[in-house]
Amino acid sequence: MFLGLGPSAFAASGKHDTDNTLRLENATFPWHFPPPVGLAHPASGGTCEAIPQGIFINPIDNRTDRVRKVTREVLADGSQVISQDDLKTGTAEDSDGKTYHFVYKNRSVVSVSFGLPATAHVTMTDSFRLTGNGLHMHASFDWSWDSPAPDGVDFTLDPFADGPSIPFVFATADGVNPAPGVTNWQQLSTQGDPFHCDPL
Repeated sequence: MFLGLGPSAFAASGKHDTDNTLRLENATFPWHFPPPVGLAHPASGGTCEAIPQGIFINPIDNRTDRVRKVTREVLADGSQVISQDDLKTGTAEDSDGKTYHFVYKNRSVVSVSFGLPATAHVTMTDSFRLTGNGLHMHASFDWSWDSPAPDGVDFTLDPFADGPSIPFVFATADGVNPAPGVTNWQQLSTQGDPFHCDPL
């Protein structure tokens, strides 16, 4: 259920800020690991070693809430900063019918240079926690990276967007090597296995 999207804009001290907050209740957000496997151990056909073998965990439809705030600042020199704070909470169920609670948090800041071609510098902290039935799984990271933006960057309020900007180039496509065009990938901290165990 879509609850609200309230934009406002103002100008001050040589910069223009756009601030938008999205609130969704009882929504369905598909995980990056689709059913029927979902979150599962590699021995069970999944990717996440933190999940016990023989069970498959998937989100329950219409049981996820989201609060996503996106802010864009266009600075006096023409550069811009696009930031996102994203919180998703919900309920999942395993193949034995047992339920789990998950909390996903993401903070992304995209600093875009002025002019074309532009460069986007991304800093991101990301955390996924899944608890229930004796399982306490946590996968998180604090990373930064650069990527080219030859045609510039704009911000997005799409309810199902993962990143705050278009285009948004994630640091890695395989969890090991930088994605095409990505430079200066710095893994400041990594806990657990976010690439294989974070479905959001």
